[in-house]
Amino acid sequence: MVSAPVDAFFITAALVLVSTAFVLRRQPDGLVTLHNVLTLAVVFHTLSVLYTAITQGPPNIFQRLGIPLTMPSETIRTVLLQSGALPLDAPLPKPLDALLTRLSSFEMRTLYVRFGQTVIQDCEYCTTFDEYLIFAAPHMALGYITEAVVVGLITIRGSGHERLRSYAVAALGAAFIIEGYWVATTPIGIPRDGLNVFMWHDNLWMGRHLLFLVLPIVIHLLPRAPPTISPAPLITLVRTQLQQTQQQVVTARFVHAAMQRQPALRAATAEWWDRQHVEGEWARADEHVRRAAGKLGKGIQEGAEGAAGILSQRAKEALRQMMESLGLSVPR
Repeated sequence: MVSAPVDAFFITAALVLVSTAFVLRRQPDGLVTLHNVLTLAVVFHTLSVLYTAITQGPPNIFQRLGIPLTMPSETIRTVLLQSGALPLDAPLPKPLDALLTRLSSFEMRTLYVRFGQTVIQDCEYCTTFDEYLIFAAPHMALGYITEAVVVGLITIRGSGHERLRSYAVAALGAAFIIEGYWVATTPIGIPRDGLNVFMWHDNLWMGRHLLFLVLPIVIHLLPRAPPTISPAPLITLVRTQLQQTQQQVVTARFVHAAMQRQPALRAATAEWWDRQHVEGEWARADEHVRRAAGKLGKGIQEGAEGAAGILSQRAKEALRQMMESLGLSVPR
């Protein structure tokens, strides 16, 4: 047993690592994958946040000693020396002695609740609300910036969570603004007995780290989007097919002319078109075919030139345009 916070962290870390190892061993794609690497990154980040939240929470002498916030500084000094089993005339560490000196002011105690003990103790030149706010803001912002970097890491291309990056960063930005607003504007209420004071800094610090703990885990556990396929191979394939089609279309005009000069080919072509014409007449004469074609929007219309299907008209128009582009005569 080292200490209660350290023991709690080791137990929690063991549970997290065992669960992670169990999950990674059940992955069907093997161990060395991008998803598993990002899983390890999330686990490392989780352990880091847990270690900070469990073992390195914000110091607070009032909660640590269980004394009211309104207790005089000299009495606090005596309680500190007694809790450390030191003589009453023993000197305190310089930072702690400076803190007790500043806490002689009631306004400074309200700033203690608002900004925490570390800010009041470390900022030697600060005397006003604005100076303490300027001193505390960069450290708070650094935590959010670091978390945004972690979010960017676990939503890199190929993770399947790229679409969530903007939302997560926006949530972090909103949380930073809300926390800063609460710290700067929330009225501090201190009861007469000085007990049960809501320590705004300490509770917001814990809420911030809870957000840092949960957000990457939630992002990583959400369903992954299917991988996006690069259009480059498809564009290359389409380009190749278009080039081949262009060559075939250009060759068709010469093939047509050659077929017309060969009696056998010319006769076979005419026979094929005649057969297609007869089969088309059979289909157009069938009442069931006409009714089904009408339901599909491809019905047969009776015009001045005889029965002509809508689809047939479109096909003839496309064929006419293609033959004109090839320089061939359009049959009437």
